[in-house]
Amino acid sequence: MSGLHALLPEEYPAIAELRADPAWIETVAEDLLACAINLGDLDEFTRADTSSELWHGEAADAYRAQITRVGGDARAISTSLREAAQLVAYHREDVIRIRIRRDNAVEDRAAYHRTRRQLLGEIDAPGPHQDPSTSGYEDLRHRALRLVHQREELDHDVRQLGIDLATATESLLSALGAFSTTQLSAPAARRPVDLVTQALTTPGSPTGSATIEDITAWWASLTEDERYAVLTARPELLGNTDGIPIAVRDHANRLLLEADLDALEWRERYEKMLAGDAHALANMRAVREALDWGALHADPGSGESMVPLLFLYEPRAFDGDGKAGIAFGDPDHADQVSILVPGMNSRADSIEQYTEDAWNVYESARLSDPDRTVASLAWIGYDAPSDWDLATVAAERRATDGGALLSSFVDGLRSTDQGAPAHLTVIGHSYGSTTVAHAAADDGLPIEDLVLVGSPGAGGGITHATQLGLPTGHVWVGRNSKDPVASFGSEGWTGLSTLLGAGLGKDPSEDSFGATRFRAEAVDRATGWSFNDHTKYFAPESESVYNIGAIVAGNDADVLTAEHTYDPWYSGPVDPEIDREPTRPRDQ
Repeated sequence: MSGLHALLPEEYPAIAELRADPAWIETVAEDLLACAINLGDLDEFTRADTSSELWHGEAADAYRAQITRVGGDARAISTSLREAAQLVAYHREDVIRIRIRRDNAVEDRAAYHRTRRQLLGEIDAPGPHQDPSTSGYEDLRHRALRLVHQREELDHDVRQLGIDLATATESLLSALGAFSTTQLSAPAARRPVDLVTQALTTPGSPTGSATIEDITAWWASLTEDERYAVLTARPELLGNTDGIPIAVRDHANRLLLEADLDALEWRERYEKMLAGDAHALANMRAVREALDWGALHADPGSGESMVPLLFLYEPRAFDGDGKAGIAFGDPDHADQVSILVPGMNSRADSIEQYTEDAWNVYESARLSDPDRTVASLAWIGYDAPSDWDLATVAAERRATDGGALLSSFVDGLRSTDQGAPAHLTVIGHSYGSTTVAHAAADDGLPIEDLVLVGSPGAGGGITHATQLGLPTGHVWVGRNSKDPVASFGSEGWTGLSTLLGAGLGKDPSEDSFGATRFRAEAVDRATGWSFNDHTKYFAPESESVYNIGAIVAGNDADVLTAEHTYDPWYSGPVDPEIDREPTRPRDQ
């Protein structure tokens, strides 16, 4: 048996860990991009500066010359940093591929050792194969030779990993070395063609009057280099434009968020805050905290960590109220998609609360149907009544304006949807239900289901579910019987809630409205009317969030329905749910 032992190859040594870390490399790329964005802002400032228009003389000429040089240098350096960041991002992709190959090599090594142990056991076992003249001996010899070849292939793969990593690193260093001080400070006019200008002058660019479909086609037509250039030079354009893929919007908005936070936290530290900065900074920090909160969660089906997407970010919009939107799951690739539209007092600095609500909807929908992928979005994209303009909650103008913005956003989702069209549900809470109803009635929403919860009224002139453009079986209403806001809508035949322009129209939970009412009582509801019950529609394990999850998942048969409110001529409005004992749906 000594001959077979001699043929048997040795164990393969442990494969060294790769020191290159894709996460660290990505951080370097993002930091370079942040610098590029800040310098791009400086360039735009110098070109937009009008302080010298009425200033003449030698000092004015010197100022113009200097600011022109500063802007040109900022533009050139910004372009170079953007290109450098792209090279680093490419290097990260190389490292990821090499790490995957290294993981495969580790698996191959384990398989090699399993085969070797099995073969060694057979060689050492007593039997006829110990005689070199037998077929058993010859079979073991051939298997030992194959194992030698297997080890040689593994050794080649491992050595190639080191070579490829060194080559990728040397290529990156060589490319970055080309960005000399001379090149960085060269006037932009002497640099290669400006990819940003080239991309933004292509038909379909969002800088023009393109339709949402044109914008989606424009983005798809750009080269990878052009996309990267626009992403870093105009992140605010991509981050908040309907028709741009959600993952791209997230990348752009995260770049903006980090750059904005760096700038304003510096001003705060050195007490140089300007008008509006305090509100903007509060909005930025709320967005950052909401993203951090979302990243702590894991998908209830797969167990994978969630990566929330920042698809909307304008911290200074609406006179400082701001815009913000965060998604769990990618709506461009999910089977079931929901959009939560909040109501009164929803500002960018309240995104944490609505991110939590969106997560509860996501979790409920995933549990309702674990076989389908889900995306749940919290959309603060309209100017809801809040603070000094809170009194506008009694009128519909904010809802009608917001409905148009919501309609555009939904059209954008439909335009970027990949594969089979998603089952899309829009959920309006409180004043957001009036906004959603106006979007559906005034502009039309290409959706499968519409949900109104805690509604103070569906809007003046909207008296029946059929006006919302969906089959009545796909217009859903949730009303907590102890929620006073849900009683603001007009009931019965009087319709006085829109008298002299005040009020928000008909109560959609009433029988004559024609929607399907589902159970939405809070398990811990108050004994009498309580505004706290108005905020419990998305609470975990509540009747409401269970039923909303089933609707989002497309499981209509699982929705627990409730009797409508009604208003007989001989008495006031009646809510049959007020006498029913609330239950946790999953306990049934």
